[in-house]
Amino acid sequence: MKKILILTRFRGEYEPRRLAEEAMKLGYEVDKVNYEHVRIGVSKNGKPIVDLGTGSKLDEYDLIIPRAATKRGGESMLGVKSVILEYVEQSKTQKDENKEFRVINGESFKFFPLMGKLEQGILLAEAGLPVIPFVSFRGQRGWKRYLEILTKRKGEFVPVMVKARFGSHGKNVKLAETIVRLNKLALKYSEGDVLIQPVLKIRRWYRVLVLNSEILGMMKHRQKDKFQVISQQEELSKIKPKFTKEQMSELEAWDEDSKQWRILEVNRTAQFKWFEKAFPEINVAGKIVLSK
Repeated sequence: MKKILILTRFRGEYEPRRLAEEAMKLGYEVDKVNYEHVRIGVSKNGKPIVDLGTGSKLDEYDLIIPRAATKRGGESMLGVKSVILEYVEQSKTQKDENKEFRVINGESFKFFPLMGKLEQGILLAEAGLPVIPFVSFRGQRGWKRYLEILTKRKGEFVPVMVKARFGSHGKNVKLAETIVRLNKLALKYSEGDVLIQPVLKIRRWYRVLVLNSEILGMMKHRQKDKFQVISQQEELSKIKPKFTKEQMSELEAWDEDSKQWRILEVNRTAQFKWFEKAFPEINVAGKIVLSK
């Protein structure tokens, strides 16, 4: 019997439950493990210990699905996740080459354990993919240099969004429509990291679920007509995130007036609840379990 391991911060969350459900339909044995319940150490013999609390060793699983290791307002378990994936990588070299052994997004997480907006922006740009311009720096010295460069530019001031390091959902995110307002924000955010991006007029944006370079679905943000025409899907497929070596990811893309697609964010542990709720015929969980 094949065995599947689902690593998560929330065992009761929709995605882990659905993945387990589809795996059991196929006759697989499934273990859902919280990162915080994993025991890690080194034995007296100098051997690494990764105890999942399931009675099974990591190399006994045929498929490992690592979900997010962080949660809003909670402690990050990224270190535990990285240790587990490194142990898995070492175990793979010792397993029977004829036996299937897969880790969803394993290679991507190995190269990029943490991929925030800054890392994504640089990697996407290096890969020649369309992104929103940004600048990030820290402290008074960073602000001084940024404002010096800005004053030397010709033309009208372009409104920008100033975001503190931990800003999200409108918190610690401020609009600077004038250079005067920007200077005031420079005083307010004189400590800590900031991210600055130009203000863009967004007419519509989409969440696109990608699995092994295949677009499973595309949802128009906050609109009832969630799936778009085939031509738009084909256009979006050209910007799938090969640069991160991902098997599964979620793109947030925006269609500008110029009809140019931009990638706003890439999520490697995408939530797919609303894709399946809106379109039951798209069995995302089943496709992930069966993915190669």
